[in-house]
Amino acid sequence: MNRDTQRRQGRSRRSVLRTLGVGTVVFGTGVAALSGRALAMNKAELIEAMASEAGLSKADAKRTVDAITGATTKALKKGDRIAVVGFGSFRTSKRAARAEAAGKQTTVRFEPCPAFAAALDLSPGKGDDRRNQSCPAERTADLVVDAALIASETRRGSDRGLSEATAGKALDAFVDATAAALRGDDDVTLAGFGSFSISKRSARTGRNPQREKESSAKNEVKFKAGAELSKAVN
Repeated sequence: MNRDTQRRQGRSRRSVLRTLGVGTVVFGTGVAALSGRALAMNKAELIEAMASEAGLSKADAKRTVDAITGATTKALKKGDRIAVVGFGSFRTSKRAARAEAAGKQTTVRFEPCPAFAAALDLSPGKGDDRRNQSCPAERTADLVVDAALIASETRRGSDRGLSEATAGKALDAFVDATAAALRGDDDVTLAGFGSFSISKRSARTGRNPQREKESSAKNEVKFKAGAELSKAVN
């Protein structure tokens, strides 16, 4: 079975699930959670998509996801800012100290790289301009998650880690598979670490009525930290 056939089957399966979900609500079986909500690609499905995309074994794809989320979690716990090459940056809220003093939860923020935002068409009409832009966070981050770091992380506690070349392919596959899911209106959920989704914001007029400046509609990538990540940074 070639790669294109596998991708078509994957899309077909998710389309069927989405249709069944809507039908279930229409016929009143009480599964309201499926109504009006996107399906979520879980970690196992992301790993499968990565393996298919890059010709990797599922074990190597899993090592890559674990290396990305593990390194990011450890760095965020220290208060560092992290950039995942070609994907985006993570940081804890600047209000972390105030939040801790007030007994509130520290939040984790995600900012997509220009190329990743272009792949998701978050800013229509600007895709070609943004696609070739470098990610500023990669120059200022305390930790950059790239092929070299992933290869190093996968060697910890193991006799066999990924080569830097394989880690690079796996990282690209992680970015591509996540973008493909989000473009298809699916959330991407990595248990314990967090979930990515697309939030669609409609056009709105500014608060100052004298200026009457209307902001255009746009899509945004939203990240919600999972239980384990939230516990680590709080």
